[in-house]
Amino acid sequence: MPRYLPRRPMNRRHAPGERVPHTGLPPEVFARIVEAVPMRAAAERYGLHPDRHGLCCCPFHNEKTPSFKIYPGTEGFYCFGCGEGGDVVTFVEKLLGLKPIPAARRLDADFSLGLLDAPAPDAEEVTAWQQRKAQREAAAARQEQLLWTVTQALKRIHDLPPPRPGDHDYAARYALEQANEEYLQYIKEELYERKEVLPTWTIPKRTT
Repeated sequence: MPRYLPRRPMNRRHAPGERVPHTGLPPEVFARIVEAVPMRAAAERYGLHPDRHGLCCCPFHNEKTPSFKIYPGTEGFYCFGCGEGGDVVTFVEKLLGLKPIPAARRLDADFSLGLLDAPAPDAEEVTAWQQRKAQREAAAARQEQLLWTVTQALKRIHDLPPPRPGDHDYAARYALEQANEEYLQYIKEELYERKEVLPTWTIPKRTT
């Protein structure tokens, strides 16, 4: 099931997951950096403290109520207060006042990627990387579907009417459903936690 995204405001620069154009280096270089560095990891590296849902105060304008949303994996960020948004390279550009190439180099150095100085991978390495990327995306989709299923089950339990006096069969079922609710809520919280730490695969470097 696709994740719900809020309606895009008129002043929005870039939507989560939207490809952000950079100049000065081949596009695949920026794409590899975006794939290699999760947005949450970059935010925490440069001083932000997002909560479990990826929300924190925006570094680009003053605010007391968090409106800066960090999306999982490579989907970037968006501030519902000031409208800034983009991928991880754009984030470093704006946060540190850098141009695209220095921002890419800063990420490459700070996360020890070695992408900018590495030779291009061969066809077999690219194929292997694409397969791992597809596996990661499939795992994220399965997790999203499971989260939706658990949420629907919790809603169904919440909507159950209380048992009437004398209806012992329904009372037993109602008690069982209420017992299941606590476990399902635990599963839901675990899924939210794991959603933020799904592995991000990078194109391997050639050693020769």
